[in-house]
Amino acid sequence: MVNTDNRPVDGSMEIPVKEAGKILKTSGYKIANAEVDAFVSLKDINKIYPNGVQAVYDFNIDISEKDFIVLVGPSGCGKSTTLRMIAGLEDITSGYLYIDKVLSNYTSSKDRDISMVFQNYALYPQMTVFDNIAFPLRARKYKRPMEATVSKAYDQAVGVLENRKEEFLSAHKSAKDKALNYGTVVEYVATKLGICDAAAKLLCKANVSDVEGFKRIAKAKTDEEKAKLSSKGYKIDKEYRLIKDGEIQYHYVKMSKEEIRTRVFEAAEILDLGPYLDRRPKELSGGQMQRVALGRAIVRNAKLFLMDEPLSNLDAKLRVQMRSEIVRIHEQIGATTIYVTHDQTEAMTMATKIVVMSKGWVQQIGTPKEIYQNPRNIFVATFIGSPAMNVFDAEYDNGKLVFENGYEIALSEEQIKRHNAFYEAKIIELNRMLNSSDFKKMHALKLLDGFIYDPDGQYEGSALESALDEIIEITKDTDCINEVKAQISAFRTQKSGQPKADRKLLLKIREPLLAFEKIPAEDIGMLHNAQVFSKEELVVDNTLYYQKPKKNKKQVKSNVNLNSTDVEFVNNLYEVANNLLERCESALHGRHPIRVGIRPEDIVLDSEFTGSKTDAFVVTANIVELLGSELLVHADFAGAKIIAKISTNTLIKPHTEATLAFNKDKILIFDDSCGDRI
Repeated sequence: MVNTDNRPVDGSMEIPVKEAGKILKTSGYKIANAEVDAFVSLKDINKIYPNGVQAVYDFNIDISEKDFIVLVGPSGCGKSTTLRMIAGLEDITSGYLYIDKVLSNYTSSKDRDISMVFQNYALYPQMTVFDNIAFPLRARKYKRPMEATVSKAYDQAVGVLENRKEEFLSAHKSAKDKALNYGTVVEYVATKLGICDAAAKLLCKANVSDVEGFKRIAKAKTDEEKAKLSSKGYKIDKEYRLIKDGEIQYHYVKMSKEEIRTRVFEAAEILDLGPYLDRRPKELSGGQMQRVALGRAIVRNAKLFLMDEPLSNLDAKLRVQMRSEIVRIHEQIGATTIYVTHDQTEAMTMATKIVVMSKGWVQQIGTPKEIYQNPRNIFVATFIGSPAMNVFDAEYDNGKLVFENGYEIALSEEQIKRHNAFYEAKIIELNRMLNSSDFKKMHALKLLDGFIYDPDGQYEGSALESALDEIIEITKDTDCINEVKAQISAFRTQKSGQPKADRKLLLKIREPLLAFEKIPAEDIGMLHNAQVFSKEELVVDNTLYYQKPKKNKKQVKSNVNLNSTDVEFVNNLYEVANNLLERCESALHGRHPIRVGIRPEDIVLDSEFTGSKTDAFVVTANIVELLGSELLVHADFAGAKIIAKISTNTLIKPHTEATLAFNKDKILIFDDSCGDRI
């Protein structure tokens, strides 16, 4: 029994997992510093595997009841891992998960009141459709009122014989005439008459021509049960529930056969599976098996539905059909759904809110319309939309966009202001970052590592001495200055000219520089994007760091900290930030590379479009696709392959010229250094 009288737990504590589970249970899973209004809330969720690879970085979202949330992104972006953490199939490394406003990090999967639909359906081949759908209901116990089962059965049976005798006889005859592959005669009669199985069993065995005799037996049996229950202090209410000391009594029992049957038939009706309940999975099509998997989730009446790429095994036509089917079911049962897919078309057609992910980071959260019309960065812009957005390499030159082939677009005053404000804000943000204590330590590390990892192994000379002086100056306002000074002094007095010995002394200087505080996830995310979405060719790769495996796997941290025990650098964050700052300062004051995006439907025929447009340009159509009332025209322009989506009012044929223009109001401009939209 959960004790909800205890005070809430301080959520910032760092304690072992097992101990955390016990403490949270005694506090009623209440957290003192948690303000949760949403139905499902993920706060600062991180997932790091034992080998140090981080799959999900600082995931935050609030989900309202009846939302249909779609996590979308390419393979390996962390969307399925996030779903599995919500389901309880993966441990959460750090952060907080709330389901129905209850902290659920340490709650077992079976106690989270969720239903999950897997990519491979996970149906039992030896079971019928009925049994596959019913399986989750049979596998666990449910809290139910204690009942006077004998009285209930006899009273229902007597009621049928007195008022519905002909209906019973008809149902009994029909059951005898049918081949019931997913039920017995008793179960069929119980379902037809809406009575419990025990009452139907009594009726099937009774001499229905002697109603008075049956009523005498019924009275004797019910009086016997009432006397027995009364001796134990129980009373029986009108619904046959047991009352003791004025309160309804409960117990945990398996769901009754009639309850299971009712739930399965309701799900089968929603999913149009009635004719297939006696079949086995091998006798079903892919769409039918998918509906069975959905049915198994629906019967649970769970608070939350989780779906992991459920349509990926279906053919294109069936996927389209099942999309609308899943949305219809979601709306019909009033569920809250979290759905994972790599198919952006599914995301756009099904979601009330989309979460776009890349390499473990959330890139943008919004409605399909927001994501499509106002993408946050170049990744979101090109990932969402079919056909994908056209992107051109260009240069910004004093208020103009200059393309590779010399084509120019003059920007409006408002667009120029946005351009300047974007880089001014980036410069302020990066300077704030670089002046923080942790980035000063990383600056010092960059200087020091240039000598430690010198292939020549010469750890002496004026260049090194100047670098050590600069390290002292850089770290003078940090918490490690005294230890840095002490280690530098030790190096200067103890250096021997022996490369191995001197290198060990330099490594000692490195140790205090690796003790980092909490670096905001927003800062790390911005630098990550600067690595991933930059056009600049990277020296190493786009990973900033990885987490070292923990020696004590039971220890739970409330944050993922970049410190000497947690992290191994691949790229120095100071160097990434400083390079980005230099590029932003250059962009603010001179000609610089830029990327220009335009949706296919916003490349228009110059002769037909009357709105605000750019100067016309001529292309030669390579391929022309006819899609109903639209044409997809494939061509080359300014060093890029482009697709224009135009109406069929003017027929364009392959290998002919077309005069096009851009809808000027729909042009998107992206920074070349970090991919963010300007």
